[in-house]
Amino acid sequence: MQRGAAGCAAFWNLAAKSGFIDETVRTDDWMLIVKVMAILTPKGELPRSGKLRNSLHDPKKRLGALLCDGGDPGWNSSQQPLLSETRLMRLLAEAPARRGASLERIARLLAAKRKTDAGIDCTEIAALVLFPTSKFATRGIARDYYRRLDAAASENSQKELA
Repeated sequence: MQRGAAGCAAFWNLAAKSGFIDETVRTDDWMLIVKVMAILTPKGELPRSGKLRNSLHDPKKRLGALLCDGGDPGWNSSQQPLLSETRLMRLLAEAPARRGASLERIARLLAAKRKTDAGIDCTEIAALVLFPTSKFATRGIARDYYRRLDAAASENSQKELA
C-alpha cells in the first residue's frame, strides 16, 4: 500500500464509527491493517447451509503457524510450507518502513492458498504494522512457524517408528 494514500470512503466510514480519527493515530497504518484484513476475508457466496462464515479473527490460529501449514491441520513435514523459510526471513528482516508491502503480498498468498475456514490471529498482523520496531511480533511469528514445522517433523518421525 502506498503510504500517504487518501484511503477510500469505506475506510473513513469505519474509522469514524470506530473512533480512531484523531491527531495521534497513524491513519496510514490503519489503512494498511484494514486492507490486509479485507484481502484475507473469504470471498464469494455464503455457505448454502445458512450458517455464517467463521470469523476471520481466531486468536488460536497464530500467524507463524498459518504461514507454515496454511491452516491445514493435516499438514505434514513431507509437504512444503505455505511460505518458504527464505520468504519468512525476508519478511521478518524487512525494514519496518517497508514491511507493509511485504505483508500485503503475504496476505494475498494466504488468501489464495489457505483453507477458507482457517481463521487468523489478526492482532499479530496489527502488531506488525502498529509496532514496527518491536521484536515481540517478529519473534512470535518465527517461533510459531518453527514450532509448527518441528511438530510436523516429529509426527512424521513417530509414524515412521510405529
